[in-house]
Amino acid sequence: MDAAVERDPRAAAIVDEILRRRPDLSAEEVWDMIHRKMEEVGAGYLTEVGAGYLVASDLGIDLSSMPRQPLGLSELRPGLRRVDVRALFLCKGRELSFEGRGGVGRAYEYRVFDAGAIARLVVWGDPDFRRVLDTLRPGDALVISGASIRAGRTGEVEVHVDDRGSLDIPREGPPRTIIESVTIDASEVGEGHLGRPLVVRGRVDSDPQEREYARGSEVRPLTYFTVTGEGGGGRLRVVAWGRAAGSMPGVGRGAVVRLICFRARRGRDGSVELHGDEGSSIEVISGAPSRARAEEVLLVSSDRVPGDGPRAEAALLSGDELVRVVAAGEAAEALAGVPPGSIVRVRSTRISSRGDLEVLGRRPDLLEQLTVAARDLGAYGRRICVFEGVVLSRATEREVTSRTGESLRRASLMIGDHTGEVELVAWRGAADKLSGLEVGERIRIYGALVVRREGRPPSLEVRGFTRIEGARRPPPGQKA
Repeated sequence: MDAAVERDPRAAAIVDEILRRRPDLSAEEVWDMIHRKMEEVGAGYLTEVGAGYLVASDLGIDLSSMPRQPLGLSELRPGLRRVDVRALFLCKGRELSFEGRGGVGRAYEYRVFDAGAIARLVVWGDPDFRRVLDTLRPGDALVISGASIRAGRTGEVEVHVDDRGSLDIPREGPPRTIIESVTIDASEVGEGHLGRPLVVRGRVDSDPQEREYARGSEVRPLTYFTVTGEGGGGRLRVVAWGRAAGSMPGVGRGAVVRLICFRARRGRDGSVELHGDEGSSIEVISGAPSRARAEEVLLVSSDRVPGDGPRAEAALLSGDELVRVVAAGEAAEALAGVPPGSIVRVRSTRISSRGDLEVLGRRPDLLEQLTVAARDLGAYGRRICVFEGVVLSRATEREVTSRTGESLRRASLMIGDHTGEVELVAWRGAADKLSGLEVGERIRIYGALVVRREGRPPSLEVRGFTRIEGARRPPPGQKA
């Protein structure tokens, strides 16, 4: 019967229980009884479930001992109350605060899924079972009892539960491969996904790079890299906030990964990016091809950076790939003292011993290939450069609020050469590199990043590894 497809699964469970107690009846007869009961009471007063309870009562069948059947996400409708929901855990989200009658309350956000659907789960207050939720991994089965179903801002269903509800972890769940049903290829991510947490599969096509950001008084790491679809299309920048590159083993150029609960956001250049937080995770489906432990590369620049104890950063070029190396302890002094244009061998992107770094020689000719004039920045094909010019203005500083609400220190000034002028920008602690520069001073900048934005001229960005030195004056008659 076609109509059976649309029937409430809870009503179907009641019919099955009636048939178990009254085998002399057929399913068609019981459904007819239910629909007649709905007509007797009046249209709009009873659902099939309510009518099923009345029919069971008429037949002398007590349904109070019948186990409730949990509903899947696709069966949920806004307005349902005190229902049981079965799903699979996906990730932990934000901690929320709200004003209640008793003061400030807390709520905790999670994401759950089943075949083809992802839903938001909100746990109000701090029930004991929330701590169990925090231990689950993507794909673990769960049943939430006593939930209410609401409509989200964009109309999708949400599961809400408080301390009157409960959590059950079934011993056996569906195969973990079911996560494929909510996974999309990186080439499919587009404008329609903005603001949504996604599960994305793709191939990493750059080595992870690490930097730091400040949240209040705390300095934390972030790691970024790019992925493409497995077929090669749809290149996306991926940012993992709060994650160090060393905490993601197997994630490297050529690896196939699944990015779980990464939210689609618009980047500074207007493109769609994927951003993950502490609740996001990365599953390595196939790891990066093995690479030599030590690699010979060109050191473009290195410099000391502020921190607890000696610290330094360096920008290296391996072919066309930019690699950032962070050094601590005795390795920091060694790295900061390496002249730009040196060929070096490093054992990893985070080093702490002098033995992790070896200087093999100098290639000033390679450094000259990175030197660019102001007018050529638009057509310059690399991300990092060497620039020589004259300081045209004093550095100005201001506080900028990021999209996440973080207050950032930004310094900028203008520099120029005989071909044109360009803005030099520094963020956070790197801003100190600009504060001592005097107008009219000739400088040489090693390891400046070229920043391009649509509709605006290119600018240069100073990072922790950028080295700024006084430049020699050219012979008489030669332009800067």
